[in-house]
Amino acid sequence: MKFKTKIAELGRLIAKNKREREKAAGKEERSRKKWTLEYGKHLSAAEDLAKIKIHNTAKEKALKEKILSWPQRSRELTKNRDIFRSKIRSIEETLIQLGLELARLTEQENGEVGAIDEIVTQVFALNGTVVRAAADLGECLKRHVFPRLITDDKLCSQVSFTSSNGLRRVVAMVNTMTIVQGDLANLAKLEIEKFFLKFQATAMDPNTKALFELTKQILIEKTNFKVGPDLYRFLGMDLDEEVFPELSLAQLYLRQSIRSEKTNSYIRIYERDRFTDKWRVVPQS
Repeated sequence: MKFKTKIAELGRLIAKNKREREKAAGKEERSRKKWTLEYGKHLSAAEDLAKIKIHNTAKEKALKEKILSWPQRSRELTKNRDIFRSKIRSIEETLIQLGLELARLTEQENGEVGAIDEIVTQVFALNGTVVRAAADLGECLKRHVFPRLITDDKLCSQVSFTSSNGLRRVVAMVNTMTIVQGDLANLAKLEIEKFFLKFQATAMDPNTKALFELTKQILIEKTNFKVGPDLYRFLGMDLDEEVFPELSLAQLYLRQSIRSEKTNSYIRIYERDRFTDKWRVVPQS
């Protein structure tokens, strides 16, 4: 903004000086024309004096006075013209300086605009990376971590993953999962109800019956979802969308509608240089 203000101010000064230059140029031109006109009268008087035949007349006296006064008059007119020419040169010098300053500020503004655009571009790009990484992390937790928190139908509060070389470790701590988008959860419930209606009236094979019973367990009075091992197990199932289209779609809706509160605070990353060293925390932000 400071560049725009200064550039606008310079633009006003340049416009003002151009107007003053035009006025001075007009006056200088009129001064030259006046000198030319009066010089013409001087020449005409000299010619008339040379042709005069009767001397010592008032006309002869007037012609001589006009001719003799011309040098002084010429100096006055020339001085007046030179004043305007000097003013024009001064204004043009000012315009040159203002033009140089305008060019300098414009170049700086362009550089600043480019720098700002680069900052905005980088921040947006980095923010997009952070958002995508957070989404990928959340999806990884829901698909691969949450199911591993279930041991003997009990929900554990912590699970650790250590690399095969023993130098890296990820510790996931999840206490709760919260349904945060009621519209998506409701869509999931509707798909599950479609599944109930389809199979209640038909004979089910053992596998389908087990899935039917599990699905019933994740609902409380068929209105809300019960957050717990059954829900995690349901979300971790690899369901064939052609065989169970309703449940597959319900899975999708539920995965989109739930998240772990403050997920980053539940993830800790550790590393060490040697197997015998102590673990050290890896910064996550």
